[in-house]
This record gives sequence, structure tokens and C-alpha cells, in this order.
Amino acid sequence: MKHTTVIDIGSSKVSCMSAGTAADGALVIHGIESRRYPGYRLGSLPRSAGLIEALDSALAALQENTGLHIRSVSVGVPAPFVRTAVTYGEIEVDSRNNRVTAADMDWLFDTASDFELPEGYELMHSTPFDYRLDGAPCDGDPIGLPADKLAASFCHAFVDRRFASLVTGILDGFGITVSSFVSCSMACSAFTIPFEERMRGAVLIDCGGTHTDVSAIRGNALVRTESIGIGGVHITNDIALGLRLPDETAEELKRRYVFGLDYSGSAQLVRIPGEGVFEIEDPTLQMIIEARAEELADALAASLDSIEAELPESAPVYMVGGGIASMRGGAEYLSKKTGREILLNMPRLNRLNTVSHAPVLALAQFMLYGGASARASRQGRGRILGGLREIISAGAALRR
Repeated sequence: MKHTTVIDIGSSKVSCMSAGTAADGALVIHGIESRRYPGYRLGSLPRSAGLIEALDSALAALQENTGLHIRSVSVGVPAPFVRTAVTYGEIEVDSRNNRVTAADMDWLFDTASDFELPEGYELMHSTPFDYRLDGAPCDGDPIGLPADKLAASFCHAFVDRRFASLVTGILDGFGITVSSFVSCSMACSAFTIPFEERMRGAVLIDCGGTHTDVSAIRGNALVRTESIGIGGVHITNDIALGLRLPDETAEELKRRYVFGLDYSGSAQLVRIPGEGVFEIEDPTLQMIIEARAEELADALAASLDSIEAELPESAPVYMVGGGIASMRGGAEYLSKKTGREILLNMPRLNRLNTVSHAPVLALAQFMLYGGASARASRQGRGRILGGLREIISAGAALRR
């Protein structure tokens, strides 16, 4: 049985999870702890003091509730702190029976490793996609298949050194090492998007607290990602400011809102501690929420137009994150406004079956299953930063 502890550092909350595999290979969640914290805005690092407090509290509670002594963790890297580059590799298969071997795969990785490291970034992981055997597309794991020539494109994902150093320094202070950094978008795509659709090419939208990330996915590779500076926190702030309400009350109203309902002529009562009961007109609330949601939809439409150039025509679009996907009718509203069908697909679980838990669940499942064939591709500061050279068949295990 395997075991992993992962940390998802979102723009408004931190989630820590310990999980393992049962004898039959099923995912077993030992414990999860989430903490709100001041977060970060697009273009800036998380605030150190708030992040330290959130991680300390969450990790301490996780260890106490599970009885585990956590020595190392894998950390998900949000899209704003990730850069990508795509290269191409091609080799002649070097085996007696002209069948692709693991040694051929290693050689192929080496031929695709000629890239310039972006300034201020370090390599996390390199992932192959679009395998070709003698020029013909290969839909799955090429190992064992006959070929004279093997080729593939590779996506190399890099982590912002500032983010890596901040998180590493905090966890070092707790006596915990970072075993690897992993792109959240890559892990979420493997968790959310069906394997066959990822192979053809798909889009993942992750709408969080302060930003929304749009990523192009090919197979298990994060080909390209863009971030939009609008998230669920902006809707909450608009309600709080527009109606002069506390943030907690504004968040509650946002969560109760349903896109697509006829709110004309209706109102609701809200109780504000220490101040009394107030009537909120629903049409006013609707105007505030949908003004910001429409702004997000416009930005998403532009981003989708741009990022879909990396993908085949009619690539499916999936969404995760608690920013708007957790609001009833949110996906349908964005689908209507962008002119693209936006899908929600949370794998069936006994608990934690919500889109807001998708990122940390995705990281745990990826480390337990998708990273089974992980190898180091680059080392830095004395430890492996990534090297998730996964074979496509390993990623397929996430969906079977």
C-alpha cells in the first residue's frame, strides 16, 4: 500500500490531505484539513505570515487527527506560478526486436531536454504527449510496440523559484521536506477530465478565490495556461460593498444564489449579528452577482479563443474550483455566456464530493497513481523538484 501527504495552496485557503491506497487499489482518505488565509492576488506571492499560520494549523490538526507523523509532502503549484515550454524528441528504437523499451523512453526524454530554463524558474516535471511510431499516431503507452522510430512532443512545467523558496522555507521550519512540486492544473485535469478526452485535447477552467486559470491539456501534459484576475472573492466583495454587508453575510448570500431563477419582485431577510434583521431585494442581489459573472464570462471567452489554438477543434471544456462552479447554475450560466458547453465532472466519492475539494483530491490521487513511474528529470537545492516522467498508461489508471 502507498501513502502520500499533499498540500494545495489556493488563493484564499490552504488544504492538506493524507491519503493512501487500500489492498484493492482504492483511494483511502486518512484525513483532510482546510484553513482560510489572506491568500494572494494575481501577480503576487502568498503573504508569508498568513500562510505560515494556515499551514501550521492545518498540518498540526492533520497529524493529531490521523496519528501520522508527517515528514515529507508534495505541494501543488497554482497556475500563476507555473511556466511551460514545449519541445520535440525523436529517436531510432534501439532494441533487438525493434520494440519500444523503457530505455528507449529515457533516451527520448533526453533528446527533448534541450530547452532554455526561464529566468527565475526551476523544472518541476516533463510530460510526453502525441507519441508517434514511424510517423503514425500512437494513442497509448508505446512500450512494447514495434517501431523503427519513436517520437513525441514534451511539455516541460517550471515552478517560480520565489514560490518554491517561500513554501520550502515555511515547511522546513516545521521539520517537513518538500518531496516534489506538481502543477495543480495537470493534476486536476487527470482527476476531472476523462482519459479519452484528455488524449484528444481538452480545456480545464479552475475558478478559485482571486483568479481563474484556463489550461490547455494534451494527454497528461499541461501545454499552456493563462490566468484571469477574477474569482469568487470578487463576487463576495461586490455583494458586501454594494449592500453594505459583512463579508460572512455576503458569502452566505452568494452561496444561496441560483443562476437562471426569476428573482423579480422577491426579497429575503438576513440577520446581521449585533445589528438586527434586514431585507435584501433579490433583483438587486442578482444585478450585483451577474455583473461580475458576466465580466468573468467575457474574459473566459477571450481566453478560450486564445488557448484553444493549441487544441483540436471542439475540445471539451471542464471546470473545477469553488469560485463559481460551486454556485448552483454557475456552469450553465458561463456556458450560455461564452457559447461553449462547460462541464462539471467530480469522480464519485463517499465524501468530499464537491468541486471545491477537487484540487487537493486531484493532487493526492495523482501522487498515488499518476506518479507511479516518476523519475527525476532535474534536481535543485539538494532534492528532487519534480521529474514526473509519467507514462500515459499510468495516467490512464486515474480514470479506470
